[in-house]
Amino acid sequence: MACADALWRIYIQPKEGHEDANSLYQHIGILRPDETGKMVSKPGFWRVHDVVHHDLWASMLDCWRLEAMRCNSTWSDLDKFASSKPSWELIESMSYHIVNKYVASTKDLDDAREKPQAQRDKRFENQTLRNRDKLLYIDLCHAMNAGDVGRVENSFLPWIYMFKATGKHKYTSQMTRFLTNLQFNYPKDLSHIIRINLLCNPTGKVFAFRAVDWLVERNNLYTKVIFRGGGPNGSLDHIIKESPIE
Repeated sequence: MACADALWRIYIQPKEGHEDANSLYQHIGILRPDETGKMVSKPGFWRVHDVVHHDLWASMLDCWRLEAMRCNSTWSDLDKFASSKPSWELIESMSYHIVNKYVASTKDLDDAREKPQAQRDKRFENQTLRNRDKLLYIDLCHAMNAGDVGRVENSFLPWIYMFKATGKHKYTSQMTRFLTNLQFNYPKDLSHIIRINLLCNPTGKVFAFRAVDWLVERNNLYTKVIFRGGGPNGSLDHIIKESPIE
């Protein structure tokens, strides 16, 4: 939720970016034309989450279309590219080229910004930045769903920077302290215990891992709301009886 909110603060909330024809706000007008007002006020987690996914899918498909045309001028659309049955080696090579060209890196962005104003393509620069940040978000979503704790941990550092830039200072300080302790200060066995308990899979299904605090809040819902009891049963003793602790 914090990551989705950071992307919202960067790409949707600022009014200055709404007039850009290639801004995420303008894309929302295509993806969700009836919800542009909600998206700039209080969109909630799921709206932002879905918009980020849908917009990146469209952006990446367009990158693949451009890359296919670069490789073969007869591949004027993705249907023609797919019907040609490209080899896995070609797909892999094209993937690397797409990342290098259409996803921002510090060096490439610095080089682009050092060019004279007349030679810069600021819209393209902004798009590559947005591709990078949305890929970081979706990679984190996939890593958490798959239970890949290592990938989740590796994603912390760029998100710490984004939290800092968007005014989420408590997240910044707490994540910095946690990551420093986990990697440098805690005993190795303690760090291992923390890592294997960061995520849980309540259903046991594939790609169904959740952050452990999700399970804690779910237990709180059942204990304090659904099975809390009423009247004389609305007591602390009844809550303890219905909780997993009993």
